[in-house]
Amino acid sequence: MGIVKEVDDLVKKMKENVKKMQEMMNLWKKPIFERKNKPLAPEDVENAHSSQLQPRFEDVKSQGKEIHKAIKDTADAIKPDKKSENWIAYVDYCNGLVIEGITKGIQCSMHYLSEQINIHYNKQNQLQPIFDIKVGLRDREVKFDPPIESCQRGNGIRDIILKITNDFISLAIQMPRLDTGNGDYLVEIKDQFELFGALQILTNNLQEIEDASGNFIHQY
Repeated sequence: MGIVKEVDDLVKKMKENVKKMQEMMNLWKKPIFERKNKPLAPEDVENAHSSQLQPRFEDVKSQGKEIHKAIKDTADAIKPDKKSENWIAYVDYCNGLVIEGITKGIQCSMHYLSEQINIHYNKQNQLQPIFDIKVGLRDREVKFDPPIESCQRGNGIRDIILKITNDFISLAIQMPRLDTGNGDYLVEIKDQFELFGALQILTNNLQEIEDASGNFIHQY
């Protein structure tokens, strides 16, 4: 009975630590981009996003440290041979949970931004525009300033949206790996099929905006 109780306590501790890790990673499922309730100049949208980005990443780093502590707590309780196949397999399992948590966090932000730039969603919810963009006459042509598509200056609306999307991906480099104690999860995250799909939807919505704005400006 003594041995059974000891094993039972260890299993409970392992489960509690995994649950603690998952609860912290659930906090990452909150959009990193925040839409304001009024149109802003494109540079102001970028500045507002940048100002709230670092505090969010600091939170993720702090939660990453807690996840590492949870793994250490499990190791202190079990006292495993850290080179054994069983312990390596367990850490690999926890690594998989972290990759899943990061993937869901990025996916949540991508889905939110995708909705915010969806023409139908904006009309249905009668939302204010995100960007305040000028239309001007330049070289005998009517053009948007800044342009809707990508441009050499890198300040087009597509450029800004893609920069924000890259910030979402940066979630993968905010905490050290569990298996090595350093490095990050960027390689694994870039291979996640779910993110390819989310990025494709976002890109399609961007293309719809470019097509619609092109049709609008064509009347001039």
